[in-house]
Amino acid sequence: MICHGMTGHNTLYPIVPRLAGQHKGYLELQLKQFKDRSRGDQNGEIYMWPVAQSLTAAEMKELASYFAAQKPVMQSSGIKHAGIKEGKVIFNQGVAAAQIPACMECHGSDGQGAGAFPRLAGQRYGYIVQQLTYFHNGTRVNSLMNQIAKNITVAQMKDVAAYLSSL
Repeated sequence: MICHGMTGHNTLYPIVPRLAGQHKGYLELQLKQFKDRSRGDQNGEIYMWPVAQSLTAAEMKELASYFAAQKPVMQSSGIKHAGIKEGKVIFNQGVAAAQIPACMECHGSDGQGAGAFPRLAGQRYGYIVQQLTYFHNGTRVNSLMNQIAKNITVAQMKDVAAYLSSL
């Protein structure tokens, strides 16, 4: 809980996700993937693989329930990034010319997510850019997101991250 904070709001590390209010099923899945080493992004390997190795299935459920029950961040991250307006367009409409669907189709109109699709509203800018990069280059394997992110540019990643971190 050092990295994510006791309430899952983490204010120290820009590439550590906020877990407060994240969906229980999504959190559980991520912990299982860290434990079985199928989530292979660099920070996952370095930090979460060792942590998850010691967790039982019951502890994973408890942690997921705990963080899901915490109140999510309901205001902007406070960090201003260029591209919020452009990011909102990508989030709501996608980029048809690049075969990038609207993010809201899976993550909800306000980025709240549902079920297997994580809450992105209020997530940290650096974390979103990092994860989109991992999906883009295949470091983080998720067949749906790998397909969606394969054509996204770095500028578009930053714009979407600016928008989502502003919610």
